[in-house]
Amino acid sequence: MFWSTFLRKVPVQVLHISVICTVVVCNVFALFLSTYQAHAAGEAVSAWLTTGDLSTHLAQQSNLTFATGSGSGNVITVNENQTYQQMDGFGASFTDSSAWLVYNKMSSSQRSALMNNLFSSSSGIGLNFLRQPIGASDLTRPAPAVGEYSYDDMPSGQTDPTLAHFSISHDSAYIIPVLQQALQINPTLKIMGTPWSPPGWMKSTGSMEGGTLNTSAYSAYANYFVKYIQAYQAQGLPIYAITPQNEPLYVPNGYPGMSFPASDETNFIKNNLGPAFASNGITTKILGYDHNWDQPGYPTTILSDSTANPYTAGTAWHCYGGTVDAQTSVHNSFPNKDTWETECSGGSWENSNGFPNTMSLLIGVVRNWGKSVVRWGMVLDPNGQPNLGTGAACSTCRGVVSVDQSNGNVTYNGDYYGLGQASKFVTPGAYHIDSSAGSNGIQNVAFKNPDGTKVLVAYNSASSSQTFNVQWGGESFAYTLPAGAAVTFKWSGSQTGGGSGAPVGHTIWLQTTNNTNYVSARTDQSNTPLDANVTQVQAWEEFDVIDAGNGLIALRAHANNNYVSARKDQTNSPLEAIATQVQAWEEFRWLPQSNGTVALQAIANNNYVSARTDQTNTPLDANVTQVQGWEQFTWGQVS
Repeated sequence: MFWSTFLRKVPVQVLHISVICTVVVCNVFALFLSTYQAHAAGEAVSAWLTTGDLSTHLAQQSNLTFATGSGSGNVITVNENQTYQQMDGFGASFTDSSAWLVYNKMSSSQRSALMNNLFSSSSGIGLNFLRQPIGASDLTRPAPAVGEYSYDDMPSGQTDPTLAHFSISHDSAYIIPVLQQALQINPTLKIMGTPWSPPGWMKSTGSMEGGTLNTSAYSAYANYFVKYIQAYQAQGLPIYAITPQNEPLYVPNGYPGMSFPASDETNFIKNNLGPAFASNGITTKILGYDHNWDQPGYPTTILSDSTANPYTAGTAWHCYGGTVDAQTSVHNSFPNKDTWETECSGGSWENSNGFPNTMSLLIGVVRNWGKSVVRWGMVLDPNGQPNLGTGAACSTCRGVVSVDQSNGNVTYNGDYYGLGQASKFVTPGAYHIDSSAGSNGIQNVAFKNPDGTKVLVAYNSASSSQTFNVQWGGESFAYTLPAGAAVTFKWSGSQTGGGSGAPVGHTIWLQTTNNTNYVSARTDQSNTPLDANVTQVQAWEEFDVIDAGNGLIALRAHANNNYVSARKDQTNSPLEAIATQVQAWEEFRWLPQSNGTVALQAIANNNYVSARTDQTNTPLDANVTQVQGWEQFTWGQVS
């Protein structure tokens, strides 16, 4: 009775306000409570495991849960706020041999099951990148069934400069149908094309084996690519990228190949191929090189040419020589150009089921700016057949899967499960994100999908099981991985804390935008001001990025292990690498800029690090209140 009497005396407007305020307060409290409870409970983490002997393969494990706090011991720190390259995909090559096996040695139901296992991300591993030979490779059925072929073969002594006889009819029998089926299953599939050789009549040998490209054939060869792209497009198969020549520094014995030195390929791209694509409205990417990590000078020659550079999207790499960090070296020299790994075969020489090599390849390639991870033959029989059977044609290669020619039965090799540890979970448009290197044999790489989910792939290359912690912002979980096994973790949510966006845990260089010199602490190699007057990166131009907490970083000079500091007299004096511990004057905010550069803001005075004092090789200081050219730095990873 009291409340009803009281309420009748209260003005209506006051009641409305009271009700609204009550609802708002309750809703805010409910939101706070739900957020707190969700955070307190921790994000669930899904996990899929493949053991080294493949007895367990891509098997989902019990869910894990992030818990508040920091991990200890062997810690992998994932920072989703630092992104690197956007991924194109994972895959292999449907060579003539591969497509023939699938199309002719399997029943319709067997073929459908295999293709779904290869290309569907729901029922299979979701492969989405194919590198297709343009004409014959060594993984082609031998003569007389097929043998060496191009799309414009002519009788000996005859030429076809107008390409009047160009035809992809050979591919129509089984290669194109298999590719069409793959694209139907996975519409995000990207196809690149690579010739092992131009038609023989274009070459100095008159044959698809050996020789060089005749100068008179450069224009016809460029148009050969145009016709190839147009012909495949007419079959509903868009070509995402091409390379001018497979392994241009290797002239094989007994199968198609051609010597194509860097200077020749550069001239071909800038004078013929690039202009031909432009005049025909072709947007297919041109990738240079397409050979091993041990000759980075080749792609450097192409990308250093001011005319070839705009036509060239980046570099294609193979794994058969050198080390994967060559990809990073070339990326650092040309940070606006992309990187693809396009061939790395498995085979009997690995003395394994293919899983260890595939895992190390996948992790190493992506951690070194690779947008694709590609094995070689998608399908061979258990004996590495069919192949050309001549000369150096690979008779010991292993397919991603093996198909028994007698009954169509499939063996899924370690290469398949290794690729699947990433391809099944990393969706098109995902970015490689920062993760610190593990230790004790634990290798890893991390991704962020367009829907915000995070994927971490970890592989234990050690001979015994290893326990490690995954740190994500202010949360972590522990996991024990058997020897030789790989695990993929996937989770949702947003990172809380620990997110400076900087490449924490890595060694980097910084280059001033306006004079393109590198930031250095080398003046007399002892506690002198940092300046930007060095034209190459050595030890004194390398800085370790340290997590200073609260989204801040510190920079430690790699050569003397001291921290970069603005504290000398705590007012606008030069930066130097003199401090042995991190306090306020050694803390900086890492601020990515819209043009891809970064600015550094000193926390103690809120000013920006600048090289502008007199705009020429003078000490860096932190005395500028806005970011312009002299406050912007490009950067790259050393390790």
